[in-house]
Amino acid sequence: MNNVFAVKKLIVILFSFILSACGGSGSSPTLPTPTPTPTPTGCSVAVATGPFALAWPAQSWEFRSPASQGMCPDGISDAMTYAFTSGNDTGAVLVIRNGYIVAEEYSSDRMWSSLVTSWSVAKSFTSALVGRAIDDGYIQNLEQSVSDFIPSWQDSQKADITLNHLMTISTALELIDGGVLYNTEDQLQISIDRALIGTPGEKLYNYSNADVMLAGEVIKVATGVKASTYLDNVLNTDLQASTFEWWTDSKDHDLTYCCLDGIPRDFARFGLLYSREGQWDGSTIVSKEWVDTSTAPALSNTYGYYWWPAGDGFTALGLHDQIVAVFPADDLIVLRFGRYTRLGDGSTVRTGNNSHSTVEPENFDTSTFLNLIYTAFED
Repeated sequence: MNNVFAVKKLIVILFSFILSACGGSGSSPTLPTPTPTPTPTGCSVAVATGPFALAWPAQSWEFRSPASQGMCPDGISDAMTYAFTSGNDTGAVLVIRNGYIVAEEYSSDRMWSSLVTSWSVAKSFTSALVGRAIDDGYIQNLEQSVSDFIPSWQDSQKADITLNHLMTISTALELIDGGVLYNTEDQLQISIDRALIGTPGEKLYNYSNADVMLAGEVIKVATGVKASTYLDNVLNTDLQASTFEWWTDSKDHDLTYCCLDGIPRDFARFGLLYSREGQWDGSTIVSKEWVDTSTAPALSNTYGYYWWPAGDGFTALGLHDQIVAVFPADDLIVLRFGRYTRLGDGSTVRTGNNSHSTVEPENFDTSTFLNLIYTAFED
């Protein structure tokens, strides 16, 4: 494989950060020190060399051995051992290659149908919905003023804020701590009411949950339906992903910066869609143009359009190391989720005691984990 990180000396570079809630307070994350992974010198079984046929999952996924899809199971086994080390609180790990599940493991108290939560992985779903709304003609382009969708901003300096500013976290609006936002009754209104503290287009910070909350309102006003409904209508139906539930605040605003619940296999469908450039079994779900536009910053090691960099791929990341990593050159999707508990009365309305519970892993590094997966590729 000519895309093995060790051979090309491409190190997975991902942001490792501790966040106050749902993806952070907006402070700039720190970069971990990458460690190269040595090239595999052999494998315990014979590994197919391809070419490989690409599959599409129907209602159920098909399973294949890693070796049949060009991956040594030894490396994957090492990655599983690392992920499920005591104290890491991993609930699920999936590896998808060529459209097949080649590895899947759950903690002893979880199974394939157990819900996980996205935390900020949901931001990448919001990105896809913005792109689809542009594809559908509901949004003109990235230079359209956000005030077209938030009337209270019209005839003010905030009218200079474009959708591109929103997608690149450069609105220059006051930053709100993630925990404060998550615990606010009306999370949309507090996001709208923020003061302008700079010039739109200025990069005052690298991360803002409130900006992504506004992207959800853009989707709602543009399409006439909530982001969760638009997700069902234009994405879940074709992908046959039936488990997603998007949390709302107490005013019924979708929390588009976080808080999408579903089963890991359905999150894998989203990853596969992006690995295949927005195509799904002959249908265009999100245009290739949008996939290329929205993932280009990630490929150049900059967070933008709600995707994180990952070597020659891109990654959706959430609090406590929720991961949907996509490597299109190898048609590889790697997912890791923590053990999730939905607290409160069981509903998805963020009010009172209704909230999310995951645990920060004690000894888990995203770069190390993904590099272990990549040792499964033979030289």
